[in-house]
Amino acid sequence: MRAVRSVRLAILIILLAGTTFVIKDHFKAGAATIAKEPLQQGISPVGTWQLISNFSMDAPIVEALKLDDYLYHSYRRDKGLVNLYIGYYRTVKKVGAAHDPLVCFQGQGWQIGNRGNGEYVLKNKQKLTIQYSYMIAEHQGDRELVVYWFQANGKAVHSTQAQKVAMVLDKFSGRSEDNAFVRINSPLGEENIATVRKRVFDFIEDFYPVFYSYITRS
Repeated sequence: MRAVRSVRLAILIILLAGTTFVIKDHFKAGAATIAKEPLQQGISPVGTWQLISNFSMDAPIVEALKLDDYLYHSYRRDKGLVNLYIGYYRTVKKVGAAHDPLVCFQGQGWQIGNRGNGEYVLKNKQKLTIQYSYMIAEHQGDRELVVYWFQANGKAVHSTQAQKVAMVLDKFSGRSEDNAFVRINSPLGEENIATVRKRVFDFIEDFYPVFYSYITRS
């Protein structure tokens, strides 16, 4: 009887060791990604929005943010202005490198109000969903609506904590480790919040499917 138990135990150990090897090999294979074109090439143009500015950041800032790639553009359609920032990372180890804008804006002297989060379902065929955060930022008389989220492959979530959970699940599934922080802001000026909010989400309708295709491409 003891001999039978010993044989069963040996078989169990062999199976567990084999499973561990397969999982490790699977993770290594999932981590290997095909090089993509730079972000600026991958998501341009954006619908009928006119690109009017392409901002660059100093090397120390890029290094401090641990960016693998980034995009910082301003777009205009009709009289509406929208600013888009994407901080892009190609490894799960950098999840959390992007901070909530609440910290950055307040550190630069902006007053924050009307904070919250929500969920938006795009009108495209895929019915892509974005879980986002938003706030109104004010500084020296200038007011802006800021909408942002944290991207984990094909998932757009409203916090970095949710992003970390999504990336862990994706890693177990062998998906890409690409992740990003996306921020879209638009000045309020003399317009009401509802008008500017519509402008921001009209932009998202054109922008997000292109970005989704880029970040989920393996």
